[in-house]
Amino acid sequence: MTVRRLIPILVSVFASVTLAAAQPKKQPTKTPDKKDPVAPAAAGSGSAATPPDAGSGAGSAVQMTEDPPPKDIEGRDENPDAPKGTGEPDVPVAVVAVKKAPRAGYPIEESMRPINLPANMSEVSLDPHAQVSAFAATTALRARYGITRRVQLGLTYVIAGIYDDPATMTDDKKAFHGGKAVGLDVTVVLQDWIGVRVGVPVYIKPVAVSISVGVPLKFKIGDKFALGGLDDLLNIKVKRFAPSFYQELQNAVGTAKDDSNTKQSAGQLRFTGFGIYNYRPKTAFTGRLGASLEDFAAGKTTAGGGLTYFLRAGVDYTPRKYLDLGLSIGFDDLSQTGSFGPAGYLAFRI
Repeated sequence: MTVRRLIPILVSVFASVTLAAAQPKKQPTKTPDKKDPVAPAAAGSGSAATPPDAGSGAGSAVQMTEDPPPKDIEGRDENPDAPKGTGEPDVPVAVVAVKKAPRAGYPIEESMRPINLPANMSEVSLDPHAQVSAFAATTALRARYGITRRVQLGLTYVIAGIYDDPATMTDDKKAFHGGKAVGLDVTVVLQDWIGVRVGVPVYIKPVAVSISVGVPLKFKIGDKFALGGLDDLLNIKVKRFAPSFYQELQNAVGTAKDDSNTKQSAGQLRFTGFGIYNYRPKTAFTGRLGASLEDFAAGKTTAGGGLTYFLRAGVDYTPRKYLDLGLSIGFDDLSQTGSFGPAGYLAFRI
């Protein structure tokens, strides 16, 4: 046999041996045991169970692993400032100051009341007062009406007085005398704390006329205090003498001087001040003091002028929002003890 024919035969034999070695060996079939449970087939497959080496094919079982326990199982490292709930950061809440509601209506606290009455409100008041030693008493009736919030109309009438008539020099007898002084006034509020008051007091018989001017002031301090004054600053004679709404005896003296052609006072200049303290909303303590210049002179004049000082203190009570009661004591002239006496106050509002 030649070498040329031997080479193809060897190549064929080598290829056959190599192919036989590459084929896998056939495993023997195991007969299932009746006692062993039969494993269910994989879902969605029409063939036998997938071998373990099949990888991540469809329908393969996934084994769940347990989460490790928390690092801080007792909660000692908890941060109370950490966001809670949705995990969103806390939105800062804006704090808005509550505004105090403005007062409505006429205040029951005397210190909080305005200079004028509100629009369309009326008030009627009585102001009786007396001097114990001289036994001189006068009662005045006053009415006020608020036309607008800033304009007020007033009417004052001296009802009566008890005194010794200076026209009867021989008799020393206290008697009741009807009042003859009446007058109108208008108050205009310029600001909440200041106004202007102009009035025309008139004495009926004999006819005497004057012009009265006031600059009422009232400063409210908090919810309990108020200071003010100058509500009866001037009373200037226009005809015969300047009538008084406070003391009917003064009007009787003016009448007697007119009958005897005696020089009359030209009027009065008064500097007054008052204070109010509301101990409770319905109860207020009041005080008033001031100085008066008769005939506009500090010293004595032929018309009987001079400087006098007065002082009063009292308490006011408001049992209802439409009713005021008051009582005070004091001196009309601090240089004369006989000028000491009580005074009352009653006011009714509609």
